[in-house]
Amino acid sequence: MSRISNKGAIVRFFALFFAAAVAAASVLLVLFAVEVRSMYSDRIYEPANAPEAVYGVVLGASVDKVTSVPGVALQDRLDVGIDLLRRRVVMGLVVTGDDGLWKSNEIKGMVDYLHSKGVPDEVIFVDGGAYRTYESCAHLQTKGFNNVVLITQQFHLPRALYLCNKIGVESRGVVADQRWYSQYFYYWVRDFLASPFAYFDVRGVTIIEKGPSV
Repeated sequence: MSRISNKGAIVRFFALFFAAAVAAASVLLVLFAVEVRSMYSDRIYEPANAPEAVYGVVLGASVDKVTSVPGVALQDRLDVGIDLLRRRVVMGLVVTGDDGLWKSNEIKGMVDYLHSKGVPDEVIFVDGGAYRTYESCAHLQTKGFNNVVLITQQFHLPRALYLCNKIGVESRGVVADQRWYSQYFYYWVRDFLASPFAYFDVRGVTIIEKGPSV
């Protein structure tokens, strides 16, 4: 009887230990997410009040897989970039994202859209092979881009600013929300859940790999 009782106590101990470990890990992940989303919140601007910068960086988003036509979120990012360019808030636009080697050709979609709006090649800088926001920031750092404004939706800006600024790319953010997005709550939750990964990315620890298999 005592042997059964001891076995039950051991099981309860390990169950409690596991529950405590999961709870502690969850708290840490939330704290990491809060740090990521709050650290550079004072660097977010509406388009009308956007600070001057050398480049506006349009972060890639979904496009049609067949035609590469930008989805509404990416169209809004591009339109805000065009507005900043025409008001001479920025001198050029960097388009960064999937170059078609992974899921879809965001780069082609963005460049075609900019051309359709009369933006010349001379002020468009292409950065393909960026399959994660961290990679977009890392490419900017490697290529020497600095003093930039990141152009993306409100839910994405805190994480993007954290990633770029933490690895040495001086960045501020411009909100690209031009309408209500039907899946906005889903996007916000997804980005919040991705925020702890940004904490590790800037410390040289990659937890999730994205992109074409090598």
